[in-house]
Amino acid sequence: MDDVSATDITFTDLEMLVAFARTEHFGQTAAELGVSVATVQRAIRTLERKLGVALIEQSGRRVRMLRAGHVLVREAHSVLRARQDAVNSTLADAGHPQRQLRIAHTFSLGLAFVPHVLAELLGEHPGLRFRCWQGSATDVIAVLLRGEADVAFTSLAPTEQDFVVVPLFTESLLLAVPADDPLAANESVSLAQVRDRPFVAMELGSSSRTHMVNACARAGFVPRIAVEGNDLFVVESMVGAGIGVSVVPQGMTDHQHPGVSRLRIVDPAPAGRTVLLAYPHAAAHHESIEHLARIARSQGRRRQQSLQKLQ
Repeated sequence: MDDVSATDITFTDLEMLVAFARTEHFGQTAAELGVSVATVQRAIRTLERKLGVALIEQSGRRVRMLRAGHVLVREAHSVLRARQDAVNSTLADAGHPQRQLRIAHTFSLGLAFVPHVLAELLGEHPGLRFRCWQGSATDVIAVLLRGEADVAFTSLAPTEQDFVVVPLFTESLLLAVPADDPLAANESVSLAQVRDRPFVAMELGSSSRTHMVNACARAGFVPRIAVEGNDLFVVESMVGAGIGVSVVPQGMTDHQHPGVSRLRIVDPAPAGRTVLLAYPHAAAHHESIEHLARIARSQGRRRQQSLQKLQ
């Protein structure tokens, strides 16, 4: 077979594969991109023919990425992010600040903190526009690494060296119980008091799940998880329905759930998490991101002061 030329592979080829890799489902990829299923299938097969390498495997109705596909997707993320960085850097150098910022943030930070940061930024620069996406901390980092977000507000730091990580504030973790639970009459609680209760948790791999498991470990037990979810608001709704208890970040107090009470955890080593802002080094001198980072640091200091008054 002739050697494959890099010029044979287009940005469109890579974007289609990256989109498919998110779900490994032709139908969902087609719906996300607004094309037909046949278009997605044809694009993947064409890419395989260009490379001379199988990228996916189909067994009955099940489709999965092969190792070669995962390798190409990993490298494609860097290529696509570099393309966006090149465009942004060129516009910034020419005196054109980035007019739309793509913001990824965790569920609890979307209740008040991120909106306040963006409102202050928009007050200073009314020409800016934002596109926001929310998810678990691990999903937020994945979106940032794929180049689908310019900045991320999260509690999980990317490990890659080409990202700036700015700590903003540290908040406590709270025990969420049904509003009619006997414990709800207390202001604080030890997690050991609920060691025999069922727990509602975020899905495996999420940072909220990790924080909860670690907090329970410090209290001397492993939580018995009855229900898993991928949305903190759904987790709290399950708690409100009486299915179990959960551990949630203090930021969830920016939203009042009528069926849930949140209690301060007073175990010997109080549980907490650090909220941070992350963005690529290549974007550090873009005017819009510089302004966003400055305001986020200021809002973070104010948030920390208000949280300390509550302790």
